[in-house]
Amino acid sequence: MSEPLDHCSSCYLPTSWLALPLLAKKEYNYDSTLYSFGLPEGQSLNLPAARRTVARTTLTAQTRSARTVSDNSVLGKFDLLIKRYDGGAVSQYLHALPIGAEVSFKHIKFNIKAQYPFAGKTTFTLIAAGTGIAPMYQALWKLMGTEGDNRKVTLIYGNKSPEDILLKEELDGWASRSAGRLKIVHVVGNQPDDPAPPGWADTPTYTAETGWVDEAKLKKHAFPPAEDTLVFVCGLPGMYAALCGPRNEKELKDGSTLQKLGYTADMVAKM
Repeated sequence: MSEPLDHCSSCYLPTSWLALPLLAKKEYNYDSTLYSFGLPEGQSLNLPAARRTVARTTLTAQTRSARTVSDNSVLGKFDLLIKRYDGGAVSQYLHALPIGAEVSFKHIKFNIKAQYPFAGKTTFTLIAAGTGIAPMYQALWKLMGTEGDNRKVTLIYGNKSPEDILLKEELDGWASRSAGRLKIVHVVGNQPDDPAPPGWADTPTYTAETGWVDEAKLKKHAFPPAEDTLVFVCGLPGMYAALCGPRNEKELKDGSTLQKLGYTADMVAKM
């Protein structure tokens, strides 16, 4: 008789590796693909908001953290949105994977941090770059989709160009239906002083900024430091280093942007 699987949250995935089949894949844009992986019939992934899993490709034994972009109401499968990078072993391997092949997943204990309903918090600033939008998307499913939750949210999302913005249509839809509860700020650029791309301008669903997500933009758009505010951060290591310090350290780094602006560790969740 096999040992019962260990779980560290409500997530269907255990803390040990579990092989799941690739059901479908769809090109999302020029360098990102949406992958659907199978679960038992009628089963939700049931991943707590803004949590991550770890994926292991069975042939290469390479492991990478992965973020789901499907809501827990989806049954029998879950979706991952993965960007391909030059030299990225896992992303390139998955892109070549045939339908029906298996990839192993597990849920990781150390990533159980702040969870919905984020008790005591009344305003939220979500700061993301690139594929860091995935945990913000999970949080938005809860914050914008839970009946009776009327708290305000600002999403500040950085990308190299407008073409790199992931889940843009979905974000636009939430903003248009939010009655002012959700403010979206898209920041595009490769350098802090980059000019605006042709046609880049504010729309009814988002504010258009250029350059990088920096101190000036956070002063302008983020909810100010307060005991009842919560800031989520997710992006590449350089973004953590500049804004708050390493992801695996709870405290804010001295001299980091959020620390200089007056935020404390209790106000910031490094995703």
